[in-house]
Amino acid sequence: MNFPRRIPACLAIIGLFSVYAAIAHSQELKKIRMGYPAFSLTFLTFFVAKDAGIYKKHGLDVDMVQLAGAVQTSALVAGEIDYLTGITSPLVAAARGLPFKGIMVTHEKTLFWIIANPDIRRMEDLVGKTIAVDRLGTLQDIVARDLVKRKGVNPDQVTFIQTGSVSNSVQSLSQGSVAAALLSLPHNFVMTQKGYRELASAVEFNQRSASGGIATREAKLKQDPAQVKAVIRATFEAMDFNRKEKTWMTNYIQNKWKLTPKVAEESYRTWLNGFTSDGKIALKDLQEIYDTALASQLIPTAVPVPKVMDYTLLDEVLKERK
Repeated sequence: MNFPRRIPACLAIIGLFSVYAAIAHSQELKKIRMGYPAFSLTFLTFFVAKDAGIYKKHGLDVDMVQLAGAVQTSALVAGEIDYLTGITSPLVAAARGLPFKGIMVTHEKTLFWIIANPDIRRMEDLVGKTIAVDRLGTLQDIVARDLVKRKGVNPDQVTFIQTGSVSNSVQSLSQGSVAAALLSLPHNFVMTQKGYRELASAVEFNQRSASGGIATREAKLKQDPAQVKAVIRATFEAMDFNRKEKTWMTNYIQNKWKLTPKVAEESYRTWLNGFTSDGKIALKDLQEIYDTALASQLIPTAVPVPKVMDYTLLDEVLKERK
């Protein structure tokens, strides 16, 4: 007879336990800050890992922070962020003596396009004109000059200017302030749909580099390897999700970047084609990029890639995945 009276009390206790469990779970999540240099599909894996709850599944409460230019490496040095997904800047900084290491590569294909005003029909038409890049002396700058050269034009005959971000480069191109711009996904497709002209593509020449990946401080690798491995595991799970969930991914891209379904699907297909299978890039491919940059005097010193990439913790996670 007393049993029915106890039901509300039992439910209250269960509810209280649920609240405590939720609080305990939130306390267990480790807060980390992850920097990314541009609102580009290059860093899609990391956006998805956060928004699809994959980071939380691995005990991580991730705050994604957009940082442009030299601010990225300064923030990493100061400990204001824990990881950088724009991996090339910290690798160059590491060659200059800063204590950074690249730990994982998500994309091994370089996903950049030179998009020009409609009246520019060939690369030769850019002689004496300007090409916008996010920042001089970075991967974008290196790739832009290399593409111009591969199309038979001396890069010294073209003026390269930095705009600070891919969004600014798009705006400069739209306003006619520059003749062309080096753009990443999905901005290249958006602009060509508007009538702008694709002059060259890194995909066309199968260029390889660490377009997307993760870098951190050397101290982080030594002091908190468990957290680093959790970030790597979560990133791998996000990459698996990226491959399997085509409908979810195209809808996500469409909504996040305000694209048409067609552009979203085309962007997803192109982006997915550049994935690494094991979180690594052949060091010789990455070395070629930095050797080219040094020869062009875009960076002040040689970058010995084997010394600035550390796959130790990645290899441990790969063993777990087998």
